[in-house]
Amino acid sequence: MSKRALIISGGAPNATLVAGALEAFAELGLEFDIISMAGAGALLGLMYSAPKNGDVIGTLRGMQQMGIADFLYRAFPVNFKVFNKPGPMAEFYRNLLSSNPMVQALQNWPVHDAFSQTLKDSSELLLASACPSDLSQQSLGLCAHIPFAEKLIDFAALPACKADLWINAYNLSQRQMVNWSGEQIDNQKLQAALSFPYLYPPTQIDDDYYIEGAAIDCLNFKALIDHYDGDLAEIVIFDLLGADKLLRPPRDLYDAWVMSIMTPLVEIARDDVKLFEALHNAEGRIKLHKVPLLEAIPAEDLPDVFDWSRSNLSKLYQLGYQTGKAYAQQHLL
Repeated sequence: MSKRALIISGGAPNATLVAGALEAFAELGLEFDIISMAGAGALLGLMYSAPKNGDVIGTLRGMQQMGIADFLYRAFPVNFKVFNKPGPMAEFYRNLLSSNPMVQALQNWPVHDAFSQTLKDSSELLLASACPSDLSQQSLGLCAHIPFAEKLIDFAALPACKADLWINAYNLSQRQMVNWSGEQIDNQKLQAALSFPYLYPPTQIDDDYYIEGAAIDCLNFKALIDHYDGDLAEIVIFDLLGADKLLRPPRDLYDAWVMSIMTPLVEIARDDVKLFEALHNAEGRIKLHKVPLLEAIPAEDLPDVFDWSRSNLSKLYQLGYQTGKAYAQQHLL
């Protein structure tokens, strides 16, 4: 039976670009037999497959809320919404905030202009700054694992999804890549799939420790090869592979750190595509669709592509939506 697969790769700073394209796919009613995910792509793919509130498009659009108000981001270019302080005291503090009605009202405040966005994000920055932390030289990662996945994803609904779902993680204890299916995926396994080294500590599951699979296999072709070799007719990937276009001198230490994460990922992804085509698709049996998301970004905007500012995330989302819709209408319907 011929199957169509979607691959959603790693790379958190590009998440809204991909989320916009996924909205277009959902709007057009595209269906996939398999969705294979890695790194930040696992979060996006599970939101797309089983959103907590049942609203795929609304959940994907909410990714833009991860951006920081432009005025505030220029003064303090760190995404305190995504990267949280680690430790038991920090978790206890966040739990207290989540049960506070005033904080809940602040977090749910639907802002629609730059002034209110700045006011809201400045208040959230003050709360985040007051959070205690046990970060020390003995820590295994800079940040706590993302605390909001269960608010976005209905893990109980994953086994019933129409598509076969796969996320990868690297087992440090066994020194091998693993893929978990939709029936196996829970919040802990998603955290393992997102445990990028140094940024997050390894995730312990039973007696083994795991890091993000995208750090080694950014596109997760392995799930397709291991389980569907011979059954695949089409594979759709988001083309974010132009690493040379993204290279530039960093603006500051934080920017250099973000670029140090992204640059190897896009290079790994480019090599993975070449290997897949040479080893598993030399005869061209499988149609490989590359949705040209990176090509949609104007040259003058490329230096800002890794920024977590609200305007940049919204711009990337719209570019992803427009490009994904145009490509799907021409090649996938």
